Amino acid sequence: MKTNSIMLKLFPFLSWLPMLSKEIVKNDIIAGIVAGILILPQAIALATIAGMPPEYGLYTSIFPVLITAFYGSSWHVLSGPNTALVVMISMSILPYASIQTPDYISYVITLTFMVGAFQLFFGYMRWGAVFSYFSHTVMVAIVTGVGVVIIVQQIGDFTGITINKPEPLEDTIVQIFHSLYLTNGYALSIAATTFITGYIVKKYIPKIPYLIAAIAAGMLLGFILDMIVGLNNVGVYMLGHLSLSALPLSAPDFSPENFAEAAVGLIPAAFVISIMGLIQSTVIAKTMSVESGQPIDMNQEVIGQGLSNIAGSFLSCFASAGSFNRSASNMETGGKTPLVGIISAIFLGLLIFVASPILATMPIPVMAGVLVLVGMGLIKMKDIKKMIGVRGAGRWIFLITLGTTLYGGLEFGVVVGAFFSIVAYLKSISAPDIELLFPEEAEAYNPHNVDNTTVLHVAGSLFFGSITSLEFSLADLAKEEGRQKTLVIAGEHIINIDQSGYELLINEVQKRRKSGGDFHLWLRDNKLDDGIKEFGLLNVLGKENIHYAKEI
Repeated sequence: MKTNSIMLKLFPFLSWLPMLSKEIVKNDIIAGIVAGILILPQAIALATIAGMPPEYGLYTSIFPVLITAFYGSSWHVLSGPNTALVVMISMSILPYASIQTPDYISYVITLTFMVGAFQLFFGYMRWGAVFSYFSHTVMVAIVTGVGVVIIVQQIGDFTGITINKPEPLEDTIVQIFHSLYLTNGYALSIAATTFITGYIVKKYIPKIPYLIAAIAAGMLLGFILDMIVGLNNVGVYMLGHLSLSALPLSAPDFSPENFAEAAVGLIPAAFVISIMGLIQSTVIAKTMSVESGQPIDMNQEVIGQGLSNIAGSFLSCFASAGSFNRSASNMETGGKTPLVGIISAIFLGLLIFVASPILATMPIPVMAGVLVLVGMGLIKMKDIKKMIGVRGAGRWIFLITLGTTLYGGLEFGVVVGAFFSIVAYLKSISAPDIELLFPEEAEAYNPHNVDNTTVLHVAGSLFFGSITSLEFSLADLAKEEGRQKTLVIAGEHIINIDQSGYELLINEVQKRRKSGGDFHLWLRDNKLDDGIKEFGLLNVLGKENIHYAKEI
């Protein structure tokens, strides 16, 4: 048994390989082919946002998928280029190099290795579960901000206007406003056709992959215009030749002469990107597990993501993470195991060598139209209305995080969002749920019908940061009715108690008995028995005054 456990830790894919029946393999092959087709346009689009040549997006859709298929925990999450991450990559590297230059590509590869190293460290420290506590409110704000940034950044290519993308968002908007008179009608018509086609197909013909339909429509119009006027002659340029390689080797560069200048920006960027990638990957894994019923080892999922990024840095990939669209499509098409990811990577590899001559003729405005569609897909108006409509802290957390993401940068948005998530989580556990039970509810905790009994229901954690509220409740009870009565703590839903919590209970027992009253404690099971004994509550309270839910 111990040997099996060690083998599964070293080779987690051994847990799903025995599941591969003829029927499952058939389903997974179909799902893998669909996934490979769907990622092709998105891979090129996201590489463009990252400031990388298109082929790097394709590599990132192949190699990280293979690694996470073998070393991730979820059987349904498909990794690859991630929209939020590519925006962060671009914003992190642009201050140090121009897009698609050798220096820029080198920085991105180095950043990818650092992201994977941080993630592997988090997995080694067994911090996987922490990332699933990221607030949904914060996630909606960050993703909305990413959507807006993508749309604004693509307006230049959409309209054929040259825009200085490294500028802050508000400056980019000002540039666009003052340059509208330079709009290239040919570029605008191609981009608009791409966008409108994708929007209509997505809304009214959802069975057809809308990005593929959008690209087909935009390329068709581009081909017609090229035949009539010649697109290069009117300032509309093509994607160009893809320099594809079957084994695209690369390596991070930490040499002082190349890395020192950018280190001050790359190190914090790698840390933030690693966290953002893990937040999204673990949230997706958690969502998929609810639908599939497969238990998830969050630490293994974190390790898988870390290994995929480290390996990816040696295979011309930029930082990757789980993709919700691809993972959801995987579930919908009947994928059962990580074989889907392996098939999708192999099929995509074959597909791009066949399709690369066609992709080279894609007009740049087509990519802009596709990216605007991607950006709009991230802006969920239903979720935004819900967040703004919520009264209290949730609304302000959403607005502050969104504002920080738009005007302070995505990396600051993630930091602010993480801070609010931690505060919200601490707030949720810092005050246990305390409720005075009515006589009808209290009867179950007073089987001997002892007169003058008060029952207080307590749920949550009793530790040094949370006991103040219980302390106040006990003091209020004492002030209102004295301590001559018997107090029963109905604590079946108490999660844990630390030394401070036990000391509070011991003090209350002693005060009650000194005043002529008594104290009883009801628990769900025996899991707190060691602490009750170790910290002295058992000696003070007495075994006969500790009860368990099974007795109710």
